[in-house]
Amino acid sequence: MLSPVRYTQRKFRAGGTSGSVFSLIAATLGSGTISFAYAVMMNGYILGPLLIAGGAGLSYYTGMLIVRCSEETGRTRYEDIALAIYGKRVARVTSFLNLTCLIGFTFSYIVYVKKALPGIIEMYVDKDNTSAPDWILNNPSGNKFWGLVFSFCILFPMAIPRSVNALRFTSLFGVLCSMYLCLAVTGVFFTNRTIVPDWRSNLS
Repeated sequence: MLSPVRYTQRKFRAGGTSGSVFSLIAATLGSGTISFAYAVMMNGYILGPLLIAGGAGLSYYTGMLIVRCSEETGRTRYEDIALAIYGKRVARVTSFLNLTCLIGFTFSYIVYVKKALPGIIEMYVDKDNTSAPDWILNNPSGNKFWGLVFSFCILFPMAIPRSVNALRFTSLFGVLCSMYLCLAVTGVFFTNRTIVPDWRSNLS
């Protein structure tokens, strides 16, 4: 029988179920935290949740297909699965699509962060009479500065590990940040009368 310490180490080992769950949640919750609310706002309280549920069902179905293919072929990478099932040509296409998707995600995060961080700073400083340096505020130099900081101090170190399992603790941090964002948005909606004067009218 495993001791509690060894059981915990085994349960949260690299590539274990818990680490995989945290990685999946971090990958899907990031933009979904905001896009779910946006989908409901644009499509209503009936169609919005239906679209979200349909997307969740489609994601589950395709995810199970990938799991089945991985079990049948004994491969764990998308390119290797495509190579085993369809051959070299489809494996190359799969690699290209993966790279395109990841590059798009990376660019979108850089663009978002370089605009969001200086905007957040300006919320807490007086832009007309402030001691904050101009190169960290929301202007072309500030956008370049925060884009470079995010790219080389956060994204680049995260890209160094050869195994995605090394990022499981980063995934846990991402999950905690997403949970905090959900709680913060909910709290602001019900308590901040400047942003939401009457939450009852919004719900109606």
